[in-house]
Amino acid sequence: MIIKAPSCASFRSVTLSMMNSASHLPSRLNKMLARSLTLGTLSALGVLLGLAPNLSGQTARLFDSAAYAQSQEPTFTRYVRAAYKLEITRRPLDEEVKKLTGGNAPSNVCSNVDQVQANVRDRVREICAGFAAQRREIVYKEYKLSQEEFNSFQRQMIDPSTRSEMEAKINAELKRLGLIK
Repeated sequence: MIIKAPSCASFRSVTLSMMNSASHLPSRLNKMLARSLTLGTLSALGVLLGLAPNLSGQTARLFDSAAYAQSQEPTFTRYVRAAYKLEITRRPLDEEVKKLTGGNAPSNVCSNVDQVQANVRDRVREICAGFAAQRREIVYKEYKLSQEEFNSFQRQMIDPSTRSEMEAKINAELKRLGLIK
């Protein structure tokens, strides 16, 4: 069954007839009623014709208080949360790679997959690709960090001149967040 939206002419005639029947009301009230009826008519027409904006995605985000609060956190806090979650995600994958390679996985195995034994190389590549996808999801989508923001903190962790200070700040933030004791 197909439901057709009424034409603009029929909405206009309904609105005009309602406004004409209200002509005995005081002038100010009559104007307010006319505006309300016009707005209601235009709104109904917009909905029926599919011209109304879809606010459901925006509304859903407003009510997701944990995600909203998280996005309001400072960049460093979001980095610490993301790095912590990445580490929790990485550990079992690292164990799986060690089992596959008999403990002979090169350091930074995902960048050095070609150094892994040929018989398990494809499976190690799959694990690395899966972790890369999880990393993007965690860093960019869940914790709303840009690549530059995340990498800036990572560079500070690698740089010997800032590493100790960064480790201390990260540990303090992890404790503050209740993620470690």
